Amino acid sequence: MCYRLSNTANKHAIEEEFNVQFKYPKLHRNNPVINGLEESFISVITMEEPKSVSYAIWGILPKLYEDDWEHYQNIQNTLNIEYDKIDEEQLYSEALMNRRCLIIVTGFFTYYLHKGELYPYYVHLTNEKPFALAGIYNQLKDGFITCALILSKANSFISKIHNSNHSMPFALDEDMQKLWLDDSLDYTETHQLLGKKINLDFSAHPIAKEFHKIGVTYDSVLEPVFYKDIPKQ
Repeated sequence: MCYRLSNTANKHAIEEEFNVQFKYPKLHRNNPVINGLEESFISVITMEEPKSVSYAIWGILPKLYEDDWEHYQNIQNTLNIEYDKIDEEQLYSEALMNRRCLIIVTGFFTYYLHKGELYPYYVHLTNEKPFALAGIYNQLKDGFITCALILSKANSFISKIHNSNHSMPFALDEDMQKLWLDDSLDYTETHQLLGKKINLDFSAHPIAKEFHKIGVTYDSVLEPVFYKDIPKQ
């Protein structure tokens, strides 16, 4: 599972990398730690508006849902869904075919389990540019977008540092991003895309265990920390 993301890129870097414009540029804020367990906004590019960056609440909700976000999340956590389980629930399967989005981040967090202790890691591109995760979304009656990110099988790099399970956010290269937003993609083609390997050039390093605490959102939490008890990856 992935409960925290990072987006430290400025508006210009995102617009340049994805060839888009922010719909509401004054709302953009750098956010070293986006905590999905709280109602949080993330930057997305949707199939409906592929040339614009919108804001979405992380944690997809049914289109006709009108109650509080946290009430739904307490019953059914919808921050992420594993790609091979999407067809099991209509909330996900219908959105997959009709409302896919790119979730813009500069990194995500995972944990290395070693001798009974969890060590947090920050994962980012080696070139430290913003990149896109595959997501699905719904738009509520009040206009708000809610979304979930899709988890795929972890590649060999992530498997070394995320040993508690075998999943990771489905990160898309430039060609895959275009396909993901292509509304002509049929069911078979969409699932074939989800089955592709993730080949982006990732780097990762352990960070302070203070990251475990709710509300830790400052830049320094992303800095590398050396732990003598864990092997170098």
